[in-house]
Amino acid sequence: MSVDITTETTTETATRGRVAVLAVVLAVTSVAAVIGGLLWPQPAAGGETYSYADIAAGRDLWWSLLTGLAAMAVINVPLQALATMVLVRRRGSTWATWGAALMWLGAGLQTAGVAGWATAYFFPTDPGVGRAAGEAVIQAANNDAHLFALMIPGAALVLVGTALQCVGLLRSHAVPKWVPLTLLTIVLTFVIPGNGLAGLLTSIPMAAGAIGLGYFAWRSAG
Repeated sequence: MSVDITTETTTETATRGRVAVLAVVLAVTSVAAVIGGLLWPQPAAGGETYSYADIAAGRDLWWSLLTGLAAMAVINVPLQALATMVLVRRRGSTWATWGAALMWLGAGLQTAGVAGWATAYFFPTDPGVGRAAGEAVIQAANNDAHLFALMIPGAALVLVGTALQCVGLLRSHAVPKWVPLTLLTIVLTFVIPGNGLAGLLTSIPMAAGAIGLGYFAWRSAG
């Protein structure tokens, strides 16, 4: 009996430690995403696409920022899904599971699209290419549907998956209501720009919700 108790205690401690790592990574990547959104430049002409002049002066920052955000998203989004599945084990678990599947698939598509977007603008703005040629390539990319072919569907899947998981969280009563409600501000990202000061209207609540998920998952593991 003592051996069984010791083994069970050791397993619980290990599980709590793993979930603690999950919570810390969620917190770090969520805060970093907020900072990245502030640094993300806005197109001079508005809209979703950028001109040669928008990118050329800070092409290294542009590539590093978008590639870094893509790398963080491919970690953060699946960990949010996993934390929700840790929390929602009975009532609402079907919602949470389907939501997790959509979030994992969407995160892969979206981050691949963002990394491709960064690359599509990076190379044409190389000084060795020449301004005229670079402008022509970027204009061609902006007019081609392939530029956002992965990013938009991926973002939509993450949005739907997050909404499903929020339903599961609300049904399970595993966390305070503010956690899923703040996560649901992801819906507004299709209306409010995700960069600059306006982006704080959605990025801060989403970060708070993700940090809350990690915290309550860690608590439940104990």
